Amino acid sequence: MTIKSNHRIDLDMFEGPLDLLLFLIKRDELNIYDIPIAQITNEFLEYVKLAKDLKLHSAGDFVLMAATLMKIKARMLLPIEAEGEEEIEDPRTELMKMLLEYKRYKEAADTYAGLERDERPHYVNIPALWDPQPEEPTAILENVKLYDIMLTFQYLLKSYEEPDTHSVTVEEVTLSEQTGFLNSLLLAKNSLHFSSLVKQFESRLIIVVTFLALLEMLRSRQIKIKQTKLFDDLIISRGNEFGNQ
Repeated sequence: MTIKSNHRIDLDMFEGPLDLLLFLIKRDELNIYDIPIAQITNEFLEYVKLAKDLKLHSAGDFVLMAATLMKIKARMLLPIEAEGEEEIEDPRTELMKMLLEYKRYKEAADTYAGLERDERPHYVNIPALWDPQPEEPTAILENVKLYDIMLTFQYLLKSYEEPDTHSVTVEEVTLSEQTGFLNSLLLAKNSLHFSSLVKQFESRLIIVVTFLALLEMLRSRQIKIKQTKLFDDLIISRGNEFGNQ
């Protein structure tokens, strides 16, 4: 089976591996000064695996951080004997410093971005240079983050059982075909449940390509997605740009 496309999805999901680590620490209410390295490594690897499977842009940066986390995890498992009164450095120290430094820069950037938003109404923009600001993320994502969407997709894919078949065929499916398919469904209905889509497909390949089409439509604001809690069904509805692509 082959996908008739080498398309790669480029989403502003996380600005980099440190951004993902901060997200995981904040989400799980972890202590940044005492990071449970085994837990954070396992969750980070889950994201890296899915990013590689879906051919997300810049997955290589996350693979490098994953290797660093595994190295730290291995060092923490090894018995270390101190010589005399020599203080043993925590293997997590360098990572903690990097996270704290990144956190300071990120908070500073958010502060300046807020000041810019507050001051913008007081100044007149030259029409030729006017650059409208994109909608807030909540406009397309309700009670859910892109990372949670990917985890839910992974959960649904693991529980999916392909129907028994005795015929061998070369299956061809493209992103444009599945995008058109999703558009036709949303024209007929106000909203869709992703789990109901999964059940009607005959192979994992079609599910993966359909999910990539969903991500692309989400990026271009053709659809909106909401979820009540992690691993609950993804509810897909029309976005502000639906039908304009």
